[in-house]
Amino acid sequence: MKRPSRIFVGLAIFGAALSFLCIGLTILVEIPLVLVFGWIYFLFKTLPNVEPDWSAIGLALITLTFLIAGIHRTGRRWANSRAMTNERRFDEISGNGLPVVAWKQRWTASLVIALLLIFTAGISVVGIVHQAVWMMTSQERMIDGSRWRYVGLLVSENHLKNIGLGLHNYADINGSLPPGGTFDADGRPLHSAITMILPFIEQQALFETIDLQQPWNGDSNRDVFKTVVPIYQFPPGVPNPALAVNPSETHGFALSNYAGNMHVLRLGRSMRLSEITDGTSNTILFGEVDENLRPWGDPLNIRDPAIGINQGPKSFGSPFSGGCNMLLADGSVRFVSESTALDVLKALSTPASSEPVPEF
Repeated sequence: MKRPSRIFVGLAIFGAALSFLCIGLTILVEIPLVLVFGWIYFLFKTLPNVEPDWSAIGLALITLTFLIAGIHRTGRRWANSRAMTNERRFDEISGNGLPVVAWKQRWTASLVIALLLIFTAGISVVGIVHQAVWMMTSQERMIDGSRWRYVGLLVSENHLKNIGLGLHNYADINGSLPPGGTFDADGRPLHSAITMILPFIEQQALFETIDLQQPWNGDSNRDVFKTVVPIYQFPPGVPNPALAVNPSETHGFALSNYAGNMHVLRLGRSMRLSEITDGTSNTILFGEVDENLRPWGDPLNIRDPAIGINQGPKSFGSPFSGGCNMLLADGSVRFVSESTALDVLKALSTPASSEPVPEF
């Protein structure tokens, strides 16, 4: 009896997957896809934050060079010794015997590649075991009902990175971060931090239409702030019920899914990056919000991370299960779990409190 062809097996697998989808058992399809292709999302999320350690790379190359030289020398000695033992050395006088089997460079290359593959396989096994344990013990759901979860997380993360780049470019030009909100001499709210960074996120033309001397919701600015700035909102397709409110309730102003940290982007006051003595990698600048959204031009679009994540309309949060993305003052973005302790969030929210920040 002949074995079934690969085509038949492939069709059977495809048919089974299609059947699971038709009867609603999508989890049986999603889990294998996450396990097989999840590393692609990990690479997209991790590689932009990777900084090469050139000294370590140099040391690795030197070590690899010595390894190759050592294997080749040992192989040659072994080949010569074996040839002598088996009396296979060529006798130049009598012409008897068999020629010496010389150790070839391709054998050395094959051994080095085999060793590297074994080493990589060992690391992969450790990673698989670690990931399996995390999947069984993590409070975050492995499979989200929304097909946009992973794409949404990645795109939203890029939105925050662009906001961070705008804030840093603003600070380079002006010597400090923008205030969380500006006010006139009479105390009227004027403009938000993300209004001030518009020229640094490729929105120079929009910025030039704003009258900075008048309130953001004044008659001269009203139409400008009804303009949707794409990087200030979650990507299309992500569940975003906060945007479904009656436009009359927000007077038609375009809303923002991102808000500033009130302890750094302070109202009416600027802060230099050098004042963040707790470390820019330990201080939150901006984060995702999905409740009680404010227009992006509102100077009061700031929140306190110490309240918690996904803890109500005044907190940071997102529709992505388990937490939300946070922009840190060094420009990096981290996904912070909603189970993060409040004392850790408090330490991350304050720029110069000298509080120790545990791993988060």
